[in-house]
Amino acid sequence: MIIKVLKVLIPLHVRLKLRRVQAKIFGIENDFKNMENPDVFDKIYREGTWGRSLDGISNSGSGSHTQEVINPYITGILSFLLEKKPSLIVDLGCGDFNIGSNFVSVVDQYIACDVSNVIQMRNRDKFSLLTNVEFKLLDLSKDDLPKGDVCFVRQVLQHLSNADIKSFSEYVNLNRPYKYLIITEHLPGNDDFRANLDKGTGASTRLMMGSGVVLHKAPFNLNFSNSSELLEVDEGGGRIKTTVYEF
Repeated sequence: MIIKVLKVLIPLHVRLKLRRVQAKIFGIENDFKNMENPDVFDKIYREGTWGRSLDGISNSGSGSHTQEVINPYITGILSFLLEKKPSLIVDLGCGDFNIGSNFVSVVDQYIACDVSNVIQMRNRDKFSLLTNVEFKLLDLSKDDLPKGDVCFVRQVLQHLSNADIKSFSEYVNLNRPYKYLIITEHLPGNDDFRANLDKGTGASTRLMMGSGVVLHKAPFNLNFSNSSELLEVDEGGGRIKTTVYEF
């Protein structure tokens, strides 16, 4: 109750400033220090760090289940897919597949990748009737990536360290595995935020540091032919922005 009262009394910008101070003093992601990426995200799903369903099953959190957030995304992506008509979609960081399952019917093949074996074992069981979907265990910062027409990376990079993100961007720059790369990230509400501050790989995002991931800026420097903003939704003291990079 006290926490709820404080949230009402303390303005949002003050709370965000306090979070940034806390991050500087205590650091963030200490619970995942020295852990490999598969172990980090297995721990998140085992413990329900991002949230749980009404029946107590851990899930990918509010960003994958809040209707005000996911409905505009699903509508925008479906419109994009119906226009571009891709045959093969690659989903890097598919999570509990509550989002990706909406796009399976408009493509021939869907490769849903995640670093967590906990969530992928559950996905294979829950979505076993989807014959055109392959659930693949994969770390996008270390492994070879499946090629495809369109690749989704939805609110994934925000949880990774700069080293992990840079490894991914360098792979894309070198191999050009996709025609369209659709990146969704939780960013601060203001446009003059400092992009790409580093953090450890884990459950939190850079929002508490007043930062966010912008893949085409240093140190990641994604190379692309064209880019466009697909949609933007206000959420949690910031905005969830979806950008289409074309190669």
